[in-house]
Amino acid sequence: MVEPIAKPMPMPSAGNGVRRVGRLYQDSVVIFIRDRALEDILDYSHQNLRCEIGGFLVGGFFRERQAYIEIQHYLPALDARSQTASLTFTHETWAQVNRDIHTKYPDQRIVGWHHTHPGLGLFLSEYDQFIHRNFFAEPWQVAMVVDPKQREFVFYQWRNERLVDCGFVCVADDSTV
Repeated sequence: MVEPIAKPMPMPSAGNGVRRVGRLYQDSVVIFIRDRALEDILDYSHQNLRCEIGGFLVGGFFRERQAYIEIQHYLPALDARSQTASLTFTHETWAQVNRDIHTKYPDQRIVGWHHTHPGLGLFLSEYDQFIHRNFFAEPWQVAMVVDPKQREFVFYQWRNERLVDCGFVCVADDSTV
């Protein structure tokens, strides 16, 4: 089990570049995402409007008053098998993401994953839930689904042993918090 690192939580306030989006649960891990990481995810999501594509959310697991993650980077799963209604992370996918994290972001970890549902809407299919339960089972790991045709996205997190959609906090890249 991974223990969180003690670090002050970025708090939304007037003019500090931290803004809350959607509903945050007091009894769950709070999701913070850097603007650049969010832009990278959304840009990559629009590269294929026919098949599902995805990747990995990279950052840290922290604690102040409550546990939270901060998504600082995005790594596309270029070696994944992409089909119209499914995405498969292969052994090559996992090997590449582990190499990338080791070389580019050695002090960070995978805090979740992302995939698209082009024109299908925002939900986690049974297969998506299988992937999350088996490869992203830590209580602080999250999933993000993007429908690039609808220009919508949502985060999912563990809550009471279920995956539920949730809000997040966006942090400006130039924010000092």
